[in-house]
Amino acid sequence: MARFVSGSGVGTDRCQYLPIYRAMFLIISLSVIMGIVVGASGGYLWRDADAKRQLQQVLAVMETSDYHEDISLPIVSQLRRRIVISQQQHQQLQQQLFTWQSLLQDAPIGYLQLDADNQVLWCNHKAQQLLQIQRWQPGQTRLLLELVRSYELDRLITKVRSQQVAAELVWQFHFGYQEAANSQSIWIAASGMPLDDGAIGVFIESQQQQVDTDAARERWLGDLAHEIRTPLTAIHLIAETLESKLPPELTRWASRILQETNRLIDLVQHFLELSQLENAAAHSLKLTEVDVVQLIDDTWHTLEPIAKQRQIEFVYTGPAQLILEIDKGRFTQVLINLFDNSLKFSPDRGHIWLDVNLLKSARLGDNTEPNSVSIDLYDDGAGFTASDLPYVFDRLYRGDVSRQRSETEAGKRHSQTTGSGLGLAIVRQIILAHHGTIVANNHPKTHGAWLQIALPTSEGHSTFN
Repeated sequence: MARFVSGSGVGTDRCQYLPIYRAMFLIISLSVIMGIVVGASGGYLWRDADAKRQLQQVLAVMETSDYHEDISLPIVSQLRRRIVISQQQHQQLQQQLFTWQSLLQDAPIGYLQLDADNQVLWCNHKAQQLLQIQRWQPGQTRLLLELVRSYELDRLITKVRSQQVAAELVWQFHFGYQEAANSQSIWIAASGMPLDDGAIGVFIESQQQQVDTDAARERWLGDLAHEIRTPLTAIHLIAETLESKLPPELTRWASRILQETNRLIDLVQHFLELSQLENAAAHSLKLTEVDVVQLIDDTWHTLEPIAKQRQIEFVYTGPAQLILEIDKGRFTQVLINLFDNSLKFSPDRGHIWLDVNLLKSARLGDNTEPNSVSIDLYDDGAGFTASDLPYVFDRLYRGDVSRQRSETEAGKRHSQTTGSGLGLAIVRQIILAHHGTIVANNHPKTHGAWLQIALPTSEGHSTFN
């Protein structure tokens, strides 16, 4: 009985604590729920703030210079309105792009646009016609090399991309290269300009009509010179006959007619010679191995009496021997024209310098092999004016009047050229026929006329000592 009573007391005590346990459990549950609610609210608020920040960034990017949104509106409303405005602007840009493409498509000059990998992004009808592009359609991206085989065009594009400056080129484009016998050509002028992201834009224009016009003019001048030479020869014979038969008081008039006739004959001869050089210079050359240094010395000795009368000194600097494969007669003509030009404009007791140098570019072991020769002729005369320099090699260009007046009386009396303005034009054509170059400038030290000639050397046909 005693045990029964004791057990009943313990059960009563536990029942007394049940409400407390339940209250504690409820408190803990409520705390957990509140924590979850607070955490969720905090996360939501953080995400909402982050979303608003991102929307503000999007709005800032989409904002245009001529439109500012009312900041009192909700961000979502601002974004909707900005999207509508961006879509309208995109449509306007698309319309402008379509308009420009339509203009370029029907333009009278060709246009190519290439990406950084030399793929053709766009090409108008005129460019396809000039470059004979037949395997390209709008929307395609194909390598330029697959569509156009032109080393010159590729070189122009490479130059523009590497230097990031606009450049121009005129060249003879050959198409139908698969069958060389049936190959045709056209003269083309191209202007390239750098665009964004390495892209290149190239405008292309035909120069064939101008080339044909120039060729027709050259033929006309050549035919006219041939026709004029015959009556001039007859007048020359008549003047010679009159000079021997007229009384002394009238002889000077016959001499004057003879002198002017000789000048006209020389002028016509120079025209014919220049025409021949321009049309078939390389084919008319008679190349032989010539000691250029000896040729310079012989040519100067021909004009040396004129130099001595005016006390003009000639100074040569360079190798003792230089063997090149050139046309001796034509190159003698070059030297006579250049020496005579320097004598004409050099002051009395002046100097004429001629420097010969080897231009070296290829290095083999310890030896550097020359690949071209430079011949620099300069004096201490008045030099070229800035306005004359671009035209000194043009036919019939006489130069600035003030420079003409600077000729000494001795220079006028003893000049070997006619003064027609054809001498340097002939010199240039002869140099070009030898695959060389000639440039006119004023020497930085003497300030006189400076003519720089560069001639290539052929392996096995050049000797330097």
